Amino acid sequence: MPDMEAQRPIGWWVRRLDALLEQAVDSAVAGEELTRRHWQVLHSLAEGASGDLRATLADFPGDVGAVVTDLVERGWVERSTDDGLTLTAEGRAGHDRVAAAVGRVRKHVADGLSAQEYEHAILVLGRMVENVQRALERPED
Repeated sequence: MPDMEAQRPIGWWVRRLDALLEQAVDSAVAGEELTRRHWQVLHSLAEGASGDLRATLADFPGDVGAVVTDLVERGWVERSTDDGLTLTAEGRAGHDRVAAAVGRVRKHVADGLSAQEYEHAILVLGRMVENVQRALERPED
């Protein structure tokens, strides 16, 4: 990495990585006419989330309600009488197809990293998030 790139602050790298992930996931799921937001909703439901997806996905930009409506109209998600959401059989099959494409993106992200390096990067980023959250809770420090 050239010296100038090494001097960029963490925020630049995080924003750049997020923008590239957005582009890569959008590209990977485009064959299903989906976006990264669709993937996040589908995967959340596949993992058992059924309550307030807006709260589950609050850290991500985008209109979760519009994505849910689209997935309901496709027949991939159904609403229950208690306003819960579940994947239909077609939705589970779609999730599985999309999961394979997203898995390839994840593989590319970790290319050249050992499992330990990847885990360490996740731990470091998690710690940074906790540090900033803590600092925001105590602005006088």
